[in-house]
Amino acid sequence: MARLSPMFLVCMIAALNCASVGYDTSMMSSLNISETFKTRFGIDSNTKGLLTAVQNLGSIVGSLFSGYIVDHWGRRGGILTSACIVLVATVLHSSATTLAQFFVARIVFGFAKAIDIASVPTYLVELSPPKHRGFVSGLYWTCWLAGAIISAGVGYGARRVEGDWSWRIVCICMAAPALSCIISIFMVPESPRWLMSRGREPEALAVLARFHGRGDETHPLVVAEFRDIKETITFEKENSFPTLYAWWRAFLSDKANIRRGFILITLGMFEQTVGSNIITFYLDDVLALAGITSESSKFAINLSQNCVAFVIALIGICLVDKVGRVPMLVGGTLWSGAVLACMAGLSAAAIDTVGGRNAIIAMVYIFQVGYAISWTPLSFSYCAEMLNFTIRAKGMGFYTIFDSLVGFFCQYVIPIGLSGIGWRFYIIGVVWNIFAALVIYFTYVETKGLTLEQIDNRLRGIPVDQLDVIEAYDGNKPITDSELGKSASETTKTPDTKTLEVQV
Repeated sequence: MARLSPMFLVCMIAALNCASVGYDTSMMSSLNISETFKTRFGIDSNTKGLLTAVQNLGSIVGSLFSGYIVDHWGRRGGILTSACIVLVATVLHSSATTLAQFFVARIVFGFAKAIDIASVPTYLVELSPPKHRGFVSGLYWTCWLAGAIISAGVGYGARRVEGDWSWRIVCICMAAPALSCIISIFMVPESPRWLMSRGREPEALAVLARFHGRGDETHPLVVAEFRDIKETITFEKENSFPTLYAWWRAFLSDKANIRRGFILITLGMFEQTVGSNIITFYLDDVLALAGITSESSKFAINLSQNCVAFVIALIGICLVDKVGRVPMLVGGTLWSGAVLACMAGLSAAAIDTVGGRNAIIAMVYIFQVGYAISWTPLSFSYCAEMLNFTIRAKGMGFYTIFDSLVGFFCQYVIPIGLSGIGWRFYIIGVVWNIFAALVIYFTYVETKGLTLEQIDNRLRGIPVDQLDVIEAYDGNKPITDSELGKSASETTKTPDTKTLEVQV
């Protein structure tokens, strides 16, 4: 694990932005529990669903621009932009005096979330070593849970504060992860793939050597990856399209891209519908349906279930590169469906007993075990792996649009469904999860241990299991000056070290 130490710094700094997203999620759960907040703004079932879901509208709008921002300003530039917008949303949330202002704050935060999703997973998958990419990129959404824990803890403590400050304090603290990210983002390098796309090959090689070769620019894996990335980006540039319409037609004519699109759409749909929205945003309704009405108990459960999820997610990111993406997604989906079935039965028959209510509380934690170990590490990192360099940032924006549309629908409908048909609402989730598991098992692509360029080959039907990247890209042959983009005049200035490489 010592070889991953530079990567740990990158992961933690980049994922601080995701902690802001996680903070917001748990913040809304805390606010939905807070009687002071609900009384202040006159929150009912319809308003609760709309107020929680409206941030998805901001995500949809932000997704239209996120790909351009991340491609033009770089992956770090996208992360910094998202963090700055979160600060604006924090001011709007914490100073809200009307429901309309709070709605605007939710939309602004959704805009920041879209840029965050396009930049951070893209950055992490492009920078991480192939054998550890699942662990590294999985830290992104795992830090979402770190933010949720902080938010739940603040909400639990602030419940004793009198008046509006009981919820304003919760909103103000959302700035902490974003400020930490802004301060520390300049400590990490830019993505080597983005650097190479800008003609900055020596910088890209130095980054690859630092993170994939322990500082050795002649390491076979580093050399092979450098050539693999350069070949791919050169090909994509030479086959670029002058208009968006031409690009779209070419995209749809490629079977590999159609398969990517199918995976992005279905994964976005499943991520929002396997049951996490019920537990995450509407824990108040779930516990109320089980007959648990104490505000203090609800806050305590909200905090502790996020702590459990965080620990389990850390276990999950350690398993991703060993078990594989598809088996973990299938297992987590079926687990979530089984828990929803248990919650349906308990809510229907056992809420009048202490044992029944305790069992429902236990189901909340058990659900988090299955979801956090699988969907938390993979919800966004798997999508970023599926996309090649040219469409990665824009593809993540597309994924966010669809994910947000489904999220808006689910987050608006859930409180209405729970109050309207009660425990029967869980049965819908059980049937859906079985369907989702079958789709994932039969149609998704396994990416364990492959470079991003090899994943692209697998989507195109090339048997990459038989292709060794070091052998295929002459990993033992030194990189020449021409590959680094240096001219002949630059080469002659340093004959002592460069001439040998040119001769090779």
